[in-house]
Amino acid sequence: MKLSAPLGALMQPATSSSPWPKRILIAGVALALLGSLSLVLSQDHLEGFYDPRVTKEHTAEYGEVNVITLGPGCWVVNVEGSDSDYDVSFNYIVNDTAGGAVSEDCKTDFQASADVDFDTVAKLDVDETSEILVTISCKSDGDCEKPLLFTDGGAIVSKMLSDPNVLITGGLCCVGFILVPLGWLLISINRGRENRVHISQNQIVTSMTPLDDSLPQNKEILTTDELYQLVRGEVPVSGEKGGDVPSPFTSADTRISKPTTSKVGGSVNKASAHTPENLPTDNEWKNWDEA
Repeated sequence: MKLSAPLGALMQPATSSSPWPKRILIAGVALALLGSLSLVLSQDHLEGFYDPRVTKEHTAEYGEVNVITLGPGCWVVNVEGSDSDYDVSFNYIVNDTAGGAVSEDCKTDFQASADVDFDTVAKLDVDETSEILVTISCKSDGDCEKPLLFTDGGAIVSKMLSDPNVLITGGLCCVGFILVPLGWLLISINRGRENRVHISQNQIVTSMTPLDDSLPQNKEILTTDELYQLVRGEVPVSGEKGGDVPSPFTSADTRISKPTTSKVGGSVNKASAHTPENLPTDNEWKNWDEA
């Protein structure tokens, strides 16, 4: 089998995978942990944005004349505990007298959340800076000692989103949660590529391995019996051809015969043909005798 390229060119080592996917994954985990730690450390600070006792800008109490100035926005009125004993009305002051009622139809993302329970009395929709008369009535035998707390919901949400602690904590968590799946995805892609390269190299090695390693290497053409054994999935057994195969010709014996070797035994000395009556004609025997 001839190859179109040298073995060294086909079996070049696979390029090393980039270390950046693992670095991205590690960085994402580290940032997520830092963000979670920052969230735990700044929890008290963040809870202050949801506590009406901290975020209030105005208060109104039962038994007093409560006139407050509210700017434009959605004002959330909360009371600590239950508001079931309170009967409250909100009116604009026009020419030093109570005018029309303030609309209570507005929406805001501010929700009271603290270590005590709060009830929302009303959400006042104020279009422009106005003076508001707050009239508080209490049911008989009711408890109305807790003041009403006025919080500008939109302003608090904007202040919270621009707070440095919130930005740092949220940024670390968001970036970490983005980098973790990104790094894992890149690592999975690299692993898939490495597996494909490994499989390809194994296929090249397998295709270049001779199929007839187990066959006799000193034969150029297989016999019929050996081909039959290959078809049946058996490995041909090499051996000498039998010498008893009869010749296909009746007039000649084409069987291979081994040359016969004669035995040589006994002494290597042979009897001489010369006798006293039949002496050799040359003088060599005298030289040998005198020696």
